[in-house]
Amino acid sequence: MLLGGCAASPAPDPALLQYDPALLTGERLFGHSLDTDLAPDADVTGADAAMRAYVEEKVQDAHLSVTRLRQLIQALLDDGYFVNASYNPDETLTAAEAFRSRTGNCLSYTNLFVALAREAGLDAVYQVVDVPPSWAADSGFLIRYTHINVLMRGMTLDRGYGEIVTVDFNVLQPDPEHARRPVSDAYAASLYYANHSVDLLRRNRLREAFAYLRRAIELEPRNADLWVNLAAVYGSRKDIASAIEAYEVALQIDPRSRAALAGLARSHANSGNAALAAIYEEQARNYLEANPYYHLAVAQAEYLRNEHAAALESINRALQLEKRSGRLHFVKGLIEEQLGDLDAARASYRLAKRYGVSNRQKLERIERAVGLGRF
Repeated sequence: MLLGGCAASPAPDPALLQYDPALLTGERLFGHSLDTDLAPDADVTGADAAMRAYVEEKVQDAHLSVTRLRQLIQALLDDGYFVNASYNPDETLTAAEAFRSRTGNCLSYTNLFVALAREAGLDAVYQVVDVPPSWAADSGFLIRYTHINVLMRGMTLDRGYGEIVTVDFNVLQPDPEHARRPVSDAYAASLYYANHSVDLLRRNRLREAFAYLRRAIELEPRNADLWVNLAAVYGSRKDIASAIEAYEVALQIDPRSRAALAGLARSHANSGNAALAAIYEEQARNYLEANPYYHLAVAQAEYLRNEHAAALESINRALQLEKRSGRLHFVKGLIEEQLGDLDAARASYRLAKRYGVSNRQKLERIERAVGLGRF
């Protein structure tokens, strides 16, 4: 499995991690340490002269920060930035590169906006959102995409929004209940290098891919997903012992990492240690069963196959684990509607609305169908 896009997990002090430094030098795969020039320095969040001039021209010296934010967003939209046609999920760019090309993926757009917002005197920081992951298969690797956006600190749109304002360039927006937290510029830069590593691996440019991944880990060694990526690189070259070492580092950071547990199960099975493989496989399965969004994914798949009774059982298992999720209640309402239980669907949609997820047309249609008028 390879990290793509963005991801995060709380982790211990890097100084406490136990691993052989040779895991990161390249010696085990190439017989010598790789040149650092293979992954050159990039100013991921820096603004160049053209960007500074743009902000000076487009953003007026308004007293309210929210006014400057709106001026910046409107200017970018008027000038053709952030339109669907320019979105490229496989193109990870620095802020300056995204400004010049007017294209990129969510991380590229986020880099660009953070840099411009700061030039406009706004307190913009990176924020990761723990959304259920989406997946894609490419070139023999399983790639997981997750979520990053911009947190505007100390800003209020109106009294109803409180102090949290975010700017998001992802195609799918996160639900309100998903946990989120600010991360450093170094963390964001590590994602930039990690994305380039994934792209290089897909093009079979192993030396450069390893060098970029090493730089990502050096910038943010507490991201378990990066060590899972490293293990995947070793595993793809049949160095099972090194893959196991890298997976074990990932577990030091996040003992509940299903990717690391599943990788260890697979690696030990490949090395002939069936007993250890079974232990890690069981741990991975247990953590999966304890994840409400795993059961949500199962319910959605069953729903699409018109297996509505099975989908209802799966979504109920999810709700046993996470009762205050608007998204889960909304999906339950969809399933109940297909099963013809409109009273139950109405109750689920009401709970979804209470927890921040609403579709007014569905609510009104269900209310009319059960003879109670508008919701």
